Amino acid sequence: MNSERSKISTLVISITASMVSAKGERADRLLSRLDGLPSRSQLKSWFEAKQIRRGEQVLEPKHFVFVGDEIEVKVPPPREMNIDARKMDLDIRFEDEDLLVLVKPRGLSMHPGASKDDETTLVHALLAHSKLWSDHGGEFRPGIVHRLDKDTEGLVVVAKNNEVHESLSDQFAMRTIERRYWALCAGKVPSRLTIEGNIGRHPVHRKKMAITERGKEAKTEVKRLEYFEDGHYSWVECKLFSGRTHQIRVHLASKKFPVLNDPLYARPRKIAMSAEKTNALQKLKGQALIAFELGFTHPITKKVLHFELEKPEWLNILTEE
Repeated sequence: MNSERSKISTLVISITASMVSAKGERADRLLSRLDGLPSRSQLKSWFEAKQIRRGEQVLEPKHFVFVGDEIEVKVPPPREMNIDARKMDLDIRFEDEDLLVLVKPRGLSMHPGASKDDETTLVHALLAHSKLWSDHGGEFRPGIVHRLDKDTEGLVVVAKNNEVHESLSDQFAMRTIERRYWALCAGKVPSRLTIEGNIGRHPVHRKKMAITERGKEAKTEVKRLEYFEDGHYSWVECKLFSGRTHQIRVHLASKKFPVLNDPLYARPRKIAMSAEKTNALQKLKGQALIAFELGFTHPITKKVLHFELEKPEWLNILTEE
């Protein structure tokens, strides 16, 4: 085994007022919200292995942590991948020895979950394309730098080694990555709209995200491209200044402009429009959202790479006058 992969790293987290309230928060809930750490269910084994401490105290999931605490987490090395390769036609827009840019289709998950179900994902297809991917994201996410929701289509960049992965992750963290999305949403959106609101896990519905005081900072700029009176919906362009889970969907829904066809954040509604448009929307699997633009600096060549997609057929139909 590679000696680098066998090392256990230590992560020290200083708890600040922006992370917890004065009353504190359960250790498992807080840690599961932080970038680079797994879900509460996956953290359970780390707690059981006594890998999470506050000073000399071994923390349990139910222990509360407070502002000023320093939490030490022993992060185990990623396990060797045990994911089979499954050949799939990939819509590749750029590839070299360091990275790959492709269009993720609607209905395809980015990577397998910890449950290891039999769903084919982008990772399965990537492993059939090449065995050379970064392992920075862990055993289930080889090469995966950022994610799109299963039913959101669009451009993604994948890293072939850890140096490139870390550089791209830094660009995402520093918000120098250019990302724009097209969406169709209910109502007449203002010509310009900036939405800011911390996003975290919904307190009751665990599959949903929500704007919450203790969530992660998030900002979305929205520009209305067109409004359609037949159907009372808008075609908008969204620019991300952060990359939170379901960010555009949560932010637009919070302003009463939910993305059309969104199964989590939009209520089913009848839209009075042409038969062709109605048919296109009914056939659309999932939310009417596409990541159409991606731009970044190549970590090795330092060239600025920029990619844009044409409107897909469903969007062409639904944006016709």
